[in-house]
Amino acid sequence: MERIIDNVEFKVVKTIAEGGMGTVYKAMQKGVEGFEKTVAIKTLLPGLSRDQKFIDMFIDEAKLVANLVHENIVQIYQLGKSEGSYYFVLEFVSGISLHEFQEFHNKIYVQMPQELAVFITSRIARGLAYAHSRLDQTGKPLKIVHCDVCPFNILITTEGLPKLTDFGIARAANLAQDNDSISGKLPFMSPEQAEGNDLDFRSDIYSLGIVLFYMLTGNCTRDITADFDQILLAAVENHIDWDKLPLGFDNDLLKILKKMMAKNPDDRYSTTQELARELEYFIYRNGYGPTIVTLSEYMRKQMPYLFAIETPETGKQIPGKHEKTMKISF
Repeated sequence: MERIIDNVEFKVVKTIAEGGMGTVYKAMQKGVEGFEKTVAIKTLLPGLSRDQKFIDMFIDEAKLVANLVHENIVQIYQLGKSEGSYYFVLEFVSGISLHEFQEFHNKIYVQMPQELAVFITSRIARGLAYAHSRLDQTGKPLKIVHCDVCPFNILITTEGLPKLTDFGIARAANLAQDNDSISGKLPFMSPEQAEGNDLDFRSDIYSLGIVLFYMLTGNCTRDITADFDQILLAAVENHIDWDKLPLGFDNDLLKILKKMMAKNPDDRYSTTQELARELEYFIYRNGYGPTIVTLSEYMRKQMPYLFAIETPETGKQIPGKHEKTMKISF
């Protein structure tokens, strides 16, 4: 069999999120004999689809990460184009973003448990380690860099599984976003990224360190209310307010944080796998520690509304026919 031509239909259930790049929908992929699969569909704004430089990088990056299959990475199923606009079909994640998870704690004035913060970081480090170590068909490193490791791009499923999303999108997105859009992510950028230099996996390690700091303190290391130039300068100069860490903070964890967030990339971890091992040793050094079950049970206790059974929702039909590429009309 050389190819399969089939009718594919999506039923939009609801809008999940809207942003500067487009809209994300929850949808049901329909098949024969009553088959259904829940997916997410991420559409790009028509204006971005007309920006050829953006689209070229967008497509290149999407191809680069198409075969990333890891439990801590949101998988991309399909890249398509319909009526001049590009879209992704993605793994659907039932849960919340890390940003929402942290904001929940901030609003009730409760610190996220340290062991859960480190556990989440260790799982994302494992996902990054997998991506950073991928090789092409000739055995050469693909040199994949996420470029936007931040709380908005980390999701936590109701099963307690942390997942990193937007692989293949972040680098292209930086071309299309203005200062207002980028300023929200600046606090999580490495100094070399803020300076506009070439990046490698060590930039992702730095950003993940800022994310861990954010979970441990409830605050970012930089003043996110400042104007763009001030935040940019703080990122370039690697300004970190270590005094935000609680009194009696574990010295071993502090060493890990400082190594992750070293200004010079050469002073950071030599591989993301090395970082993941250190984080795992820290949380399991006594022979036991948190698991996805621990995180899920914590979420169920603190945020029971996340586990409510969703009632059937109506949505509009999205007919489509594809020959390796689905055509979807909205």
